[in-house]
Amino acid sequence: MSMRLTVFAALFFFLAGGAAHAQLSDAGDPEEFAEELKRGEADTTEGKEIDPWEGFNRKMFAFHNVFDENLLVPLAKVYRATTHKKQRKGIRNFLDNLKTPVILANDLLQGEFDRAGDTLGRFAINTTVGFGGMGDPAERIGIAQHSEDFGQTLAVWGLDTGPYLFLPFFGPSTLRDGFGAAVDTGLDPSFYYRSDAMATAKYVRAGATALAIREPLIEPLDDIKENSLDYYASFRSFYLQSRKREIQNGRTNYDELPDIGDFEEFDEE
Repeated sequence: MSMRLTVFAALFFFLAGGAAHAQLSDAGDPEEFAEELKRGEADTTEGKEIDPWEGFNRKMFAFHNVFDENLLVPLAKVYRATTHKKQRKGIRNFLDNLKTPVILANDLLQGEFDRAGDTLGRFAINTTVGFGGMGDPAERIGIAQHSEDFGQTLAVWGLDTGPYLFLPFFGPSTLRDGFGAAVDTGLDPSFYYRSDAMATAKYVRAGATALAIREPLIEPLDDIKENSLDYYASFRSFYLQSRKREIQNGRTNYDELPDIGDFEEFDEE
């Protein structure tokens, strides 16, 4: 029985971690993404032009939601009920700090040397003064958090997004960003360590990531599901818009960046 439970836990943490990474971490900070969902800033027709596999994607989306509703959401609710908001924030900070090698590598690959300096500064400050990354004193002194991944790097290099793709347990992505996620796995130093302790740490990290990302989105996604005429299309549009913001890194000259869909709110700014 103990072995079965261990195998089940490992499988859950692997699948949940993969789902969380692709579904939400590519779209930025989960709390910011939750606020975007609450504001309802999505046109369900947006993104349709890069979704040639929509029939397949809708089936995979429906299948994934069964897993999400029956396993991940209940666990996220338990996680919320047994932790304080400040504790959950600390866990997200810690998990973000662990992503430093991947963020730094992509900062450099994009030629964002100032941001690479910020990444190193944040890691040094938060790992020491911030108690291993649980706190974020770097933010308080003006070094803002940002995320980078190889999908963003490919976008900056000019590679088109490719078709939108939704896979169960791994969530929404595109061909470009799916390939980028695989490369990011190889950029994480923990990928190269082989030991029982490291394997356990990876499962724990994956499970914690899944819960830390899913918990802030419980109500926003429920509201979208309840009030949207097309939950799939709304979710697709929210994801693509958030992904576009991540790629833009706050720039205002959008013509210099690869297009992932014509979103009017950006064109008007």
